[in-house]
Amino acid sequence: MTGENDYANLGSIPLTPPPEHYQHLALKIHAEDLEGSQYVFAGDEKKKRSLSDIMFFGIGSSYISGLAGGGLWGFFEHTRTFDNTSKILRRNHCLNSITKRGTFVGNSLAVLALFYTASTGCIGKLRDKDDIWNDIGGGAVTGALYKSTRGIATCSKFLGLGAIGGLALNLMNGTYEEGSSYASETISETYGDLFDRR
Repeated sequence: MTGENDYANLGSIPLTPPPEHYQHLALKIHAEDLEGSQYVFAGDEKKKRSLSDIMFFGIGSSYISGLAGGGLWGFFEHTRTFDNTSKILRRNHCLNSITKRGTFVGNSLAVLALFYTASTGCIGKLRDKDDIWNDIGGGAVTGALYKSTRGIATCSKFLGLGAIGGLALNLMNGTYEEGSSYASETISETYGDLFDRR
């Protein structure tokens, strides 16, 4: 039997391993187990999310979390303040309490997230660095803006609280993405950088 269906000479064909980028397919290794395989192109691991992406995610997640938390607050407030005289009035009072507190907390958190993400991104652009100081500075600016109409003393107090909040957010986010060693390593590196500058 000859022609395109002749398989007698298959043994003489030299077999070469597949290219490096496709070896995980031949060896049945999961792609996510390979370093850098979560990126489509080779240089994508060096790319970072844009400021608009960060702001979109931060504001949206804060608003939704605020709606949920404020809704629970309104529901518990309803159960403490309303008597069981009428089912219709009870239902209306419950809905009013949930929407009142939910929108208040959601809007407040969304505005804080807007201040925080915008200030953090702007500080990072100005410094041309991406480190923990951007979050600390962004938190400080957010706290100062949040209470900017209450006087210098209150503004200074919330500036410090905002800086602590920015530090905490950075450590929590880094621990979630990179593991439990992120907090200790980041604090030790930051502490060392401070003394190196001196």
